[in-house]
Amino acid sequence: MQIGRYEVLHVLGQGGMGRVLLARDPVLERKVAIKVLRDDLGVPPEVRSALNQRFRQEAKAAAALGHPNMVTLHDMGEDDNVGLYLVFEYLDGPTLRGKLDAGPLSKHDVARLARELGAALTHAHDAGVIHRDVKPENVMLSKTGSKLTDFGIARLPDSTLTRAGSVLGTPAYSAPESLALAEFGPRSDQFSLAATLYEALSGERAFPGDDVLAVATRVAIEPPKPLGRRELSKVEAVLGRALAKDPQKRFPTAAAFGDAFADALDTLPGLELRLSMPHSSVPHSTQRRLRRWQNVLAAVAVLVIATLALLGRHASKPAGSGVSLKSAASAFASSLRPPTRPAGKSPTPPRSTASVSPPAQSSSTSL
Repeated sequence: MQIGRYEVLHVLGQGGMGRVLLARDPVLERKVAIKVLRDDLGVPPEVRSALNQRFRQEAKAAAALGHPNMVTLHDMGEDDNVGLYLVFEYLDGPTLRGKLDAGPLSKHDVARLARELGAALTHAHDAGVIHRDVKPENVMLSKTGSKLTDFGIARLPDSTLTRAGSVLGTPAYSAPESLALAEFGPRSDQFSLAATLYEALSGERAFPGDDVLAVATRVAIEPPKPLGRRELSKVEAVLGRALAKDPQKRFPTAAAFGDAFADALDTLPGLELRLSMPHSSVPHSTQRRLRRWQNVLAAVAVLVIATLALLGRHASKPAGSGVSLKSAASAFASSLRPPTRPAGKSPTPPRSTASVSPPAQSSSTSL
């Protein structure tokens, strides 16, 4: 099969809307990864047109940036058989998600991830690009380091691709202000990076849950589960700041967070550290009661989130009077607390299914 001048070798993987193919560039004699829209979606023309626009958005975002820890876009074109296609550098390595399927990373590897991805995000933010979907699936691991991929829903300066009020990204890694008010910025990307690094270090999601409602509730009102070791207090303090519910309390930049997190890990004793989150010893009856309470919280919190998102499009705080929607949401969230748990014990919720991990195959970009 031929796409443009590229000779397709085989499929690397596919996701909800796209397919990534390994191909050979006969002119430059190198392997590349080609991203195309799936041809089996059966979507109406207007939907396919919107997906093509997202592809163009991704190409513009990738082309505007040049950083060693971001996947490189080589080419873009249109083909009679597959339509619009993007050509990326080929990386012979797994995604961070694929790596985490085998367990948490060492402290050395997590520290390196923190510095590399923090620097890459700050580079993008300085150029006016907000990623909006930082998560393990969108981090490639190569021999030369980590690479941030998939700028398909990135926000560019003066972009009209997405409307105000639309919530994009993956809930398990999204900041509270992104879920509640569809507000995205450098500090929401920082929150997503912190949630990703928490999982890389612990092997567990910072905000687990059975469904989107449970995840949204935890993001809105709960801190992540403690890492469980006294020597990790400094690490937890850095993570806690980057995962603050109030974006103004986070680090000024993603790079500042990445450096602080890596420095905290570097001060830990021993050459390597691998964490495994302890299983809960709370009785099953207690866990069921807590889950029922969390389900009630989920329903109420998401109702408030949806209401704020709707009202936020039409209402604003009058100058010098009244209470803003954000402060009302904050006051509501702070008033919600689950029942007291047995001392020193906490339930371990099931792993969230809010996002679907792609196949643990090598590819140079997410789908």
